[in-house]
Amino acid sequence: MFFMFPKDLLRRYFITTFMQEFKKLVEIVKILRSPSGCPWDRTQKLSDLEKYLLEETYELLDTLHMKDFEKTKEEIGDLFLILVFLVQIFEEKKRFNIKQVLEKINEKLVTRHPHVFGTKRLKNKEEVLNHWIKEKAKEKKRKKLSERLPKNAPSLLLGYLLFKELASLEGKSNPHKLVEEIERKIKKLKRKPTDKSLISEIVLKLSQLAACRGWDIENSLRKKILTYAKKIKY
Repeated sequence: MFFMFPKDLLRRYFITTFMQEFKKLVEIVKILRSPSGCPWDRTQKLSDLEKYLLEETYELLDTLHMKDFEKTKEEIGDLFLILVFLVQIFEEKKRFNIKQVLEKINEKLVTRHPHVFGTKRLKNKEEVLNHWIKEKAKEKKRKKLSERLPKNAPSLLLGYLLFKELASLEGKSNPHKLVEEIERKIKKLKRKPTDKSLISEIVLKLSQLAACRGWDIENSLRKKILTYAKKIKY
């Protein structure tokens, strides 16, 4: 006969186990950065971490697309390491620590989910998304839409985020009118084939159409490029 743990006891056990491993990671990074730690780790700067953060994020995305979950587990760990490393550098600069980072995200999740942790009623995912965007703008005191966008994001993703937020504020664009606009710009491009700004305008409108339809144009184009690359033989 198996002994059955009460659910709350089992839950506390897993939380405790997770926290032990997380604290262990934080301590390892502290040791690596200490005077008696690793010479390479001690010399890493924020600018170095920016590069590693991008690399590890893209490597994680690769494993997700390949559905290689063993590698996904490893890459998530690598990303955890970079994030903890970043916080350690900021702690050394006396800016903030890991406890403050976790407090901030916990507070944000509760505040932005009043339909779960409070009494506000939000009927569907569209209302939830609109509430999230408005609360985000209010918390960050951003008055302009341009201030909400991650300026270092890839251009197609940036366009998608722009039009997604715009749709939450003003309503979705008419996809048929967007297609007509794209067709007009393509005709114009035929007359002016060297006009780079026209190509940018067409891509921007395609990004708007994708956002209107709820399509992830960044990932869609990436898949097309990789499929095309496989067909090329040297």
